[in-house]
Amino acid sequence: MSEIDQDETKRRQRARFVDALTTSAQQPGERSRMGTRVAGAVAVLALAAGATLGVGAWRSYQADEEAQKVELAAQQAAAHKRLTSPPSPSPEPKVTKKETKEETVTEPGTTVERRVPEPVVIPSVSPTSPTKKQTEVRAEDVAKAELRKLTAVSRTLLLKNVFTGLCADIPFNGAGKKGQDVNQYYCDGTDKDNQLWRMTSPRPDAGPGGTDLVQFANLKDGLCLDLPTRGGQPVGTGLLEAHCTGTMGDNQLWWLEPAGDGSARIRNYASNHLCLMVNGQGDERKKPDQRLVIGLCDARGDTRWRLIE
Repeated sequence: MSEIDQDETKRRQRARFVDALTTSAQQPGERSRMGTRVAGAVAVLALAAGATLGVGAWRSYQADEEAQKVELAAQQAAAHKRLTSPPSPSPEPKVTKKETKEETVTEPGTTVERRVPEPVVIPSVSPTSPTKKQTEVRAEDVAKAELRKLTAVSRTLLLKNVFTGLCADIPFNGAGKKGQDVNQYYCDGTDKDNQLWRMTSPRPDAGPGGTDLVQFANLKDGLCLDLPTRGGQPVGTGLLEAHCTGTMGDNQLWWLEPAGDGSARIRNYASNHLCLMVNGQGDERKKPDQRLVIGLCDARGDTRWRLIE
């Protein structure tokens, strides 16, 4: 039987006891003892009430003590959890970016707020277009490289003038001779004529800007493009054939300068770098058998040549 049931049973017993006392007090012949019985009943009720209050106080004390025990147990459990929980992650290094955002990261047993840097957007930079001057410089470098490849080995060539469309030639079709003039004529790249020239480089890297110094020997007679006597010669001096020497003291060495559109200027090293060109004025220069001379290197088309293999 529970404590509540026991209390209820005792209360009912006390009530029946009081009822019995009251009934006995009202029987005939017993009036002289009424006061005594009533007083006894009151005393019994007082004792019962005191017992009831004592039991209630005891239960209240037990309830308070039980609550204290529960609270103490909860505090001990919380302290144990703090001791056994994994340590909080160390703070992230300070973000030096101008913009950051907060991000909540949930991990087992803990929630940590971290400052995550915003992705840095690097603005795209459009490549700047090369200037006209830069483009021209690059094109010139490419042309020099091509000419360097051309002069690096021995080659057999036709020398064709850009303005006239005619080629460097020896009179008639056979082999020339020392001192014979060099003219222009309709191009014929076959061995029936004498317009083919062997270009070699007896002085590599010795020209302006490290260019190769070359000489041109006719394929039929083995004689070279030359100027009279030795050393530098003036504007208008005509070309002729002579025995090849390849020396710096003579005037048979030439160097190639890019002139655009795959053409080149052929410049005499000894004669102040004057250019190979066609003698005459205007359309007179387009006539066959016009003499080849050296002159000023200007924008005139007859100072430009194509080296055709």
